[in-house]
Amino acid sequence: MIRSIGLVGIGAVTLAAATGCSEDETWTPGPTGGSSAGGSAGTGGTTTTGGGGSSTSSSGTGGNGGSGGSGGSSGSRLCPNPLPSSWIFCDDFESSDPVADRYFEFGADDGDFKRVDSESWSGSHAMEVVFQSGEVEAGGMKVTFGRNPIGTQMQTSADFTDIYWRMYLKNQDNWTGSPAKLSRATAFAGSDWSQAMIAHLWSSGDVLIGDPAGCVSGSSVQCQGYNDFNNLDWLGQLPGSTPIFSTAGSGMWRCIEGHATLNDPGNSNGVFEFWIDGTLENRADDLDWRGSWTEYGINAVFFENYWNSGSPVEQRRYFDDIAIATVPIGCTT
Repeated sequence: MIRSIGLVGIGAVTLAAATGCSEDETWTPGPTGGSSAGGSAGTGGTTTTGGGGSSTSSSGTGGNGGSGGSGGSSGSRLCPNPLPSSWIFCDDFESSDPVADRYFEFGADDGDFKRVDSESWSGSHAMEVVFQSGEVEAGGMKVTFGRNPIGTQMQTSADFTDIYWRMYLKNQDNWTGSPAKLSRATAFAGSDWSQAMIAHLWSSGDVLIGDPAGCVSGSSVQCQGYNDFNNLDWLGQLPGSTPIFSTAGSGMWRCIEGHATLNDPGNSNGVFEFWIDGTLENRADDLDWRGSWTEYGINAVFFENYWNSGSPVEQRRYFDDIAIATVPIGCTT
């Protein structure tokens, strides 16, 4: 697998609200998804009970502790309205407002990445991306939050040390190939888009892998600018086992959830794990994401369509019901 990615060159937009959801659905905690391991609380904030156990509040300037027990959502689909206090962002693509208005950056790929009513996991709309034959970059969506040197959309005074993010993904029938970049959570450390850590979710063959990377020595960030691969410290790949990118596994919606917990400063106890359809695919809990650096927390999640070698044929895939929270989100039924 070649590690390379392009940056979507779309200007930043201001998000007026943290949700692009419909008005007629509610959310209740359920047993699917979630992690049995809790993370460490950051400085400040208070402990509250979330969707899967206890966690540190996302209000104020404190970081967020990991969630214990099982959590997640069940019953109704769509984004909960209002959002639970432990959720940061949700988009079910039911709003008719411009999609770009809900994201820090949105790449439409000349109209090939757009909201459609021909497919959906919930409601009646989803995002469709068309990979043209040979195309590498086909648009994407960037969400920023918390204190963030590149600009932030929501909860602007918070530092998040523990983040869950979920998406529904469907590859068209007879899907062909391994599409590389799917999503990442990251900690931006400078206005030049320097990063202290990156929790990558991307493909290797037919499966999804987690590929954690840090970029801190002691308390100093070593990376300069975005995707400074020459200075990243790769912490060990975490291959999944479910062949979601196989032709045989195409044509169905998949629930994908990632979870990253920053290590306590000076310790190697950071967490990276991910689930597909509520089943844990892989996990590491001994990561040194950030050394003793504490200037910012995790402050962005990207949802990406970047195929390193280019799509072998013209084909489509779909996103729906993306969410970011400080507790396990889980899958809907």
